[in-house]
Amino acid sequence: MRTTPIRMLVLLLVVVFALGALPGCARTAEPAPTTDGKIDAAPEPIRIGTLPTEDSLPLWVAEDMGLFDKAGLSVEILIFQAAQERDAAFASGAIDAYMGDIIASAGLEAGGAPVSMVTVMLGATAKEGRFGIVAKPGSKAKTLADLAGVPVATSSATIQEYVLDGLMAEAKVPAASVKKEVVAKVPVRFELLMNGKLEAAALPEPFLTLAIAQGAVLIADDTAGANLTQTVLGVSDKYIAIPGGMVAVQKLLVTWDDAVTVINADPNAYRELLVEKARLPEPLKDTYPVNAYPKATVPTQAQVDAVLTWMKSKDLLQAEVTYADLVQSLSK
Repeated sequence: MRTTPIRMLVLLLVVVFALGALPGCARTAEPAPTTDGKIDAAPEPIRIGTLPTEDSLPLWVAEDMGLFDKAGLSVEILIFQAAQERDAAFASGAIDAYMGDIIASAGLEAGGAPVSMVTVMLGATAKEGRFGIVAKPGSKAKTLADLAGVPVATSSATIQEYVLDGLMAEAKVPAASVKKEVVAKVPVRFELLMNGKLEAAALPEPFLTLAIAQGAVLIADDTAGANLTQTVLGVSDKYIAIPGGMVAVQKLLVTWDDAVTVINADPNAYRELLVEKARLPEPLKDTYPVNAYPKATVPTQAQVDAVLTWMKSKDLLQAEVTYADLVQSLSK
């Protein structure tokens, strides 16, 4: 029997459909929105890089309480000892998201690692989280004006330098009178200050509280006035572009809110976990105040624009970056 063109077409279609049914040959279907507008896709596993600081406590609580599993999420939290290591891991794709700040996020975006800040982790209000400037024990300095022309130890091109500049500007100390001594590592800066080898230093928590407890003089902090510091959850734009990545981030933010609710109801109940994960100094483990944390909310344009303006003034951006480049609201 001679094969007609029609019969050949039918046979070809049968072969194509048969091959499509074989493992490894099926095309991934594009997700179709459901009737409520949500994406119909399973959440992708997500790897989150963080530093051993209090900012990530809700993530650790969610992990400890099984909230990720309850939400159907596969979350791996990796702790880095330095921001540079964390940023390198993000840029290489070794992690999908990170706990960082607006400066780090803008730098990654400008450097070719597109990122979206999907929520503030700490610092939605000025009372959350604290950076400050302290003088050495026994110092006669009492105000920021007293530190005009005095070298203040800080790290360079970081949120700590940004806060130092911001606090000095609020106190109307002329920029020309703000002197800085670069001591990049916070523990080293703390030790030099407490040994009297530095006149003053900008310190983050918990070193700020520890320094004050051991005799350093608190000159100013960022819990009053402008809200200068925000820790954010940054997520790779490539990860969000995957349907399952988008779903995972939305579920992650809901889980974040669940963990925040639990912590804020009884902060001290999670002190032991905070001590373990954030490696609080021994003298503070029983007394350091556990923060209240914000529900999922993106940083404001005013907060981001202020940082971008400062970074441009310091020539820290390799390319133009805007609020719209950096912020994406995915909370459901």
